[in-house]
Amino acid sequence: MSSIVVGIDFSRSSIKAFEYALGLASKTGHDLKLVYVSKARDIDKILPEGSKGEPTSAEKGFQKLIKKHEDTIPGKITFKILNGKIYEEITNLAKYTEAWLIVVGAHGMSGFEEFWVGNNATKIIAHANKPVVSIKKNYKIKPAPVEKIILPIDSTIETIQKIPLTLKFAKYFKAQINVLSLFSSKVKNIEERVENNTKEAIALVVKSGLRYINEKTVCDNITKATIEYAEKRNADMIAIMTEQEFSTQSVIMGTYAQQMVNQSPIPVLSIRTKVIIPETSILE
Repeated sequence: MSSIVVGIDFSRSSIKAFEYALGLASKTGHDLKLVYVSKARDIDKILPEGSKGEPTSAEKGFQKLIKKHEDTIPGKITFKILNGKIYEEITNLAKYTEAWLIVVGAHGMSGFEEFWVGNNATKIIAHANKPVVSIKKNYKIKPAPVEKIILPIDSTIETIQKIPLTLKFAKYFKAQINVLSLFSSKVKNIEERVENNTKEAIALVVKSGLRYINEKTVCDNITKATIEYAEKRNADMIAIMTEQEFSTQSVIMGTYAQQMVNQSPIPVLSIRTKVIIPETSILE
């Protein structure tokens, strides 16, 4: 059975990610694969977790979590302790075990939370070939985890790419889709592209049979506008593309995607952008 991979370092945010993943697994029937990545310098793999403030191992931490929650989902909960770079190990595990989804906390342990955001959470999202849900440690998990998903639509070609996976995700929960048309420019051809993308998005949602509404907003900052709208509508998730830029040395998330992951108090579903080859050949 396909699984949900959850990055765990026993910080508050990663435990929140685990609790959120439990809610997803209970509705979808997926197994949970928990993974802790130990860096080379973490020789003893000791974590600041345990009864009476005593440290315990990652293995004991996982055993405790599984014992407490294994009867709350229809599938299995297993764990792995790996060594290496956090983002590489988590994304590779998801890739080679054919996972359905990755769930990560937006902060990590050791106190350098903002540093962790920029160097692990966003790296996992940028490198993963699977959808990734990122969640903040202070997010209040609801009994029904996903009832309303915000689908931001802009003028880019890539904005449509997130729709099929978002709809597949939404069908598990019979979630409503809020198609949000984002007009960040008054240039006519850009406005027309937003309108055309919106029409295509709505057609795909209608075909899926899911409930939807379409609302529009004129904005300067599409990240801020999307988050404000999601909060106003009491949404449970925002679906975005990673807007990746490829180079020979790294994979970098686009500004919009990175801002959304870092700033949104609502879980973000990040879907990898596919490379689009222009119709016009360079030989023509």
